Amino acid sequence: MPTALKQESELIKVKQYLTDRKGYKVAAVIDMDEFNRLAMLLETIPPSERWLYKNKAALKSVHKGLKEAAQGKISKLDIKEL
Repeated sequence: MPTALKQESELIKVKQYLTDRKGYKVAAVIDMDEFNRLAMLLETIPPSERWLYKNKAALKSVHKGLKEAAQGKISKLDIKEL
């Protein structure tokens, strides 16, 4: 899995957020330079992993599993039970 961006200078700079009537962010306005940088960052994600970032439920499950594993909440998997 690709590493997360850690330095503030590497984060995408958003000029403005567009919201819906309820106040939820639905879009972001960024400079073209930032857009190009974002496009380059997205290209670093291997094609075999891109589906995960498009599937919010799967990504949420992976994040939950990684968090639980970091907390030591792991168990052995018996392949015969699958």
